[in-house]
Amino acid sequence: MWRKGERLYALLVFLVVALEAYALTALILVLSARLFQELAASHVQVVLFQALGLTGLGILFLGAYILLYHAYTALKEVRDRALYQRYLSAFTEALFSETEPPPPPWPEPALEALLHLRETLKGEMGEKVAGWLRRGRPPWAFRLRRRWTSRPERLEALEALGLARLPETLEAILPFLEHPDPVLRLAAARAGARVAQGEGVLRLGEALLGAGLSRGALLEALLLLEDRAEPVAALFLEQGGREEVWAALEAIGRLHLHALAERVLPFLEAGDPEVRAAALRALARLGYPPVGYEDVVLALLRGGEEFLRVQAARLAPLLPQNLARRALWEALKDPSFYVRRAAAEALAALDQELLRKAAEAHPDPYGRAMAGQVLLEVVWIS
Repeated sequence: MWRKGERLYALLVFLVVALEAYALTALILVLSARLFQELAASHVQVVLFQALGLTGLGILFLGAYILLYHAYTALKEVRDRALYQRYLSAFTEALFSETEPPPPPWPEPALEALLHLRETLKGEMGEKVAGWLRRGRPPWAFRLRRRWTSRPERLEALEALGLARLPETLEAILPFLEHPDPVLRLAAARAGARVAQGEGVLRLGEALLGAGLSRGALLEALLLLEDRAEPVAALFLEQGGREEVWAALEAIGRLHLHALAERVLPFLEAGDPEVRAAALRALARLGYPPVGYEDVVLALLRGGEEFLRVQAARLAPLLPQNLARRALWEALKDPSFYVRRAAAEALAALDQELLRKAAEAHPDPYGRAMAGQVLLEVVWIS
C-alpha cells in the first residue's frame, strides 16, 4: 500500500528551502553593504546570527518531522496489521458460519481484509463478500473522481477497485484510460478488465482501442478478462491496429477462444511478421488446421524469418499428413537450430516412425542429430 504524508513533507521541505533562500539573500546583501563600508560590523553580526538561527531552525523542524513521521507510521502499521487480522478472522468466521459480519462502518484495514477474501474466493462466497464490500461503502471510487487526489492514491484506488470486482465501479475507471499518465492508464486497464461484466466488457474494449497502450498491456487486460475476453478480442481483430491485433491473436490462443479460430486465418498473410507469428501460434494452440492457407504456412516454413519458420514448424502437424511429413523432413535441414528443434518436435507428435528414420538416415547431419536427440527425449519421457 502507498504511504501517506508526502504532501505535508513536500510543503515542509519547500518552507525550509524558502527560509534558507531568504537567509542567504539577506546575508549576501548585508555582506555586500559591509564591503562598501555602508553597514556597521555589529549589524552584520546580527544578520549573520539570524541566518544561522533560521538554518538551524529549518534543520530542526525537518529532522523532527522525519523522526516523528517514521515513528507514527511504524506504530500505525502495527495497529493496522492487528486490525486487519482481527477483521479477517471475523469476516471468515461470519462467511463460513453463515452469520452476520461486524456492523459497518469499517476502518481501512477491514476493507483490506474484505479485498483479500474477494480476491481469494469465487462463486457464491465471492458474491457474498462483494455484498459486504458494498455495505461498507468503500471510498475508492470517490477518490478517483476527486480532483485533488494524488497519483499514488489514484493507483491505490484503481488497484482496490480491481480486486473488489464490483461491476458498478467501471464508470469511475474508464476515464483513466484516457489519462495522459501511462502508468494510470495501465492500472485502469487492469482494474477495468477485472471489473467489467455484460455490456461493460464491450465498453471496456472500445476504451482500450483508444488508450494507446502497449501490446503487452493490452494482452494482460485480455487475459484478465478470462472467459469474458471473446467480444473484446473480436473487436480488436476488426477495428484495432497492429498492437491490438497482436494482443487479440495471442489471447485467442492462450485462452482457447475456439469461436474466433476462423477469424485468425487471414492474419497469416498480414504485412507485419509479428502479427503473422502470433496467428501461427494461435492456430497451433487451438489445434485449428489452416484450411485454405496451407501454401502460406509452407511458404513461411521455407522462406520466412527465423521466428516465423519456428512457428510454422509447430503448426505443420495440422496440415494434411503427407504434406506435413514432407515439409518437416525438409525443415530438418534448416540452418537454424531452433527451426530444426521445432521441426523434430512436430515430427515426434505427428509420426514417431518417421522421426526414427530421420535419426538414422536423414541426409543432413545436423538434422539427423536433432532427430536423434528429440527421439531420445520422447523415449525417456514415455
